[in-house]
Amino acid sequence: MTRHPLSVFQRVMLDLRRHAADFTGQWFTMNTVLQLSGPLDPDVLSAALTNLVARHEILRTRVTEDAQLVSPPGPPVFEVHQGDGSTDWLHAPVPPESGPLVVRLIRDADLLAVHLHHLVADPSTVWATCRELAALYSAELGGVAPPAPVAQYGDYATAEDHQRRSAAAEDRAWWKTALAKDFASVRKDETSAPFAERATLLPASGLTAVHQFARTHRTTPATTLFAALACAMRPFTGPGPLAFTTVFSRRDRPEWRRMLGPCLLTAYVPLPSPPPRLTPEYAVEVRDVLRECRRHCRYPMPDARKFLTEPDAAVPFYEYVPDDWPAPYSFGPITGQVIAAAGPKDTRAPTTLAIRSRSTAEGTLTAHLSSDGRGWTRERVRALWPAVAEQVG
Repeated sequence: MTRHPLSVFQRVMLDLRRHAADFTGQWFTMNTVLQLSGPLDPDVLSAALTNLVARHEILRTRVTEDAQLVSPPGPPVFEVHQGDGSTDWLHAPVPPESGPLVVRLIRDADLLAVHLHHLVADPSTVWATCRELAALYSAELGGVAPPAPVAQYGDYATAEDHQRRSAAAEDRAWWKTALAKDFASVRKDETSAPFAERATLLPASGLTAVHQFARTHRTTPATTLFAALACAMRPFTGPGPLAFTTVFSRRDRPEWRRMLGPCLLTAYVPLPSPPPRLTPEYAVEVRDVLRECRRHCRYPMPDARKFLTEPDAAVPFYEYVPDDWPAPYSFGPITGQVIAAAGPKDTRAPTTLAIRSRSTAEGTLTAHLSSDGRGWTRERVRALWPAVAEQVG
């Protein structure tokens, strides 16, 4: 059995588990469903899966409290279903002890569902897994075999550990300065029951306006949304700087671009006090803050949290994922098109405020919203998005 250090992402997720025991349990998964243009051969698919797992250490990895443990190659969890009329194949439990990958073929509906435990996968990993599985299936039918992986996740974790240690003093100094502020928080004059829901946040015209603002003022859509959201929050928080948490992807070496494994970093975003109305100057300030956060985000968030003037303060989470669903995959003569994708299934009570948004192929902005209702009530959260649309309109 091979042993590798934990990545920063894995360390942070395990730290969060100390506050919610089931946080990294069997439903902490990344998921996708492919619609197939015809039936796949289960035996050929099983052989391709076995080859896939043999090629990638991360698909044979068990994450413990202090290390990644890689097992020798073996058969993955592969299920064949005839279907029972269900249309809910998007989520499936992935018990960490059984291996981090579960693949299900639903024959009567020509669907292929791929489930990866989030401790070993991010969205890029899901797409890369599907792409390589299709290529290996095609190779089993006589096609050209894909090239060998250029990197393993253990290499990434080892290099990241070195980067983290070598930049620790500089990163610590930056976060200490960035977070030593009295951040504004939502007024607690209203409360509601905890809630979680999916919603369309912006219509196509609203997201188009975000992109237009970003092009005009040399920012990005993610930066523009962060800045507009901060301005929209101001009536509920009052003046003063705002702090969020978010996720950055750090595939910052060529060999890590197509590698399987989670190259995610969770970090704070300490934004300057937002104006009542979004201005180009404020958007640029937010852009610069996000750049610095990305630069220093390998400093573990639990350590950075100690620099907050209120370490136990509730900090909203915001994430924006652009539409990056891939083109159809070729399983020999059969094509597979992604029709659904999702992150971990909700298994715990909502906390503070979490907004996980993504753009769709139709050009809208949709999201999963959740809050414990303390200050960020359902009504206040719903009021944010018309205000965001006004900010960029």
